[in-house]
Amino acid sequence: MPLPLEWLADVLRAAGLGVVETDGWRERTASGEQPAPVGVLEHHTATPASYDDPAPSVRLCIEGRSDLPGPLCHAVIGFDGVVHLIAAGRANHAGRAAESGPNPGGDGNTLYVGFEWDYQGVEQGPSPEQYAAAIAATHAVLRHLGLPMEAARGHKETSVTGKIDPGHVDMERFRADLAAKDQEDEMSPEQDAILRRLEHELLGPRGPNGEIRGWQTEVGPRTIVAMLVDLVNKLVPADEQPAREPAAGKGPEEIKAAFEALSPQEAAPLLAELVRIQQQRQPAAG
Repeated sequence: MPLPLEWLADVLRAAGLGVVETDGWRERTASGEQPAPVGVLEHHTATPASYDDPAPSVRLCIEGRSDLPGPLCHAVIGFDGVVHLIAAGRANHAGRAAESGPNPGGDGNTLYVGFEWDYQGVEQGPSPEQYAAAIAATHAVLRHLGLPMEAARGHKETSVTGKIDPGHVDMERFRADLAAKDQEDEMSPEQDAILRRLEHELLGPRGPNGEIRGWQTEVGPRTIVAMLVDLVNKLVPADEQPAREPAAGKGPEEIKAAFEALSPQEAAPLLAELVRIQQQRQPAAG
């Protein structure tokens, strides 16, 4: 009789992930009630990993420890973003789980699909490839199960014994990234391409961890919004600009007020001017 998570390989490959099927994973299960998942639980293995040795914990997660028999998860996400399938049945990864988000408390090993991210977790955080793979894998599983993105939880959010995993991962940000991916997947390829182009134009190239870096200009990293404020402040007479404290930042309300002070004829060419300035300020390739 097939185990309940035998579909994992197909679902993860369909999401574009690299998948390794360990020998016997489709028949592997711990003893006890089989999973009927209401969410996905994220862990770290507490083992140092690297691009040269991206998944050192696979064997441990299959065989278990002296104090806990395997399998210890359903899949290991390597430091390089490759997913190693461990078990299609029950895995000893969660223990007793507290209620968290939309998910009830109870036997975490029946409530959750468990992903172990292979990294140390205290001195070492996940790699960009690992984080992206965890987003893709978690999103794919939740979509397959028909569950909301809020059903993704960290072990530190469900543990009743003070677990800290996954370390160096903000689970609110993780769920926001899942929701963004969910929205992206509702778009056509043409819409997605337009959105990515607009994001690139507005925010500049992203950093290695997805952070906003802005466009590199002669005065440092700037976003389009910052450049827009500069332009508006140059065009609007000083006595028409909204009053502000000298050290205050230029927020959305200030930008809006400055725009409202412009005539349509003055406001219309601003975006075209921004693109020109952006191109002009880019440092020469070399």
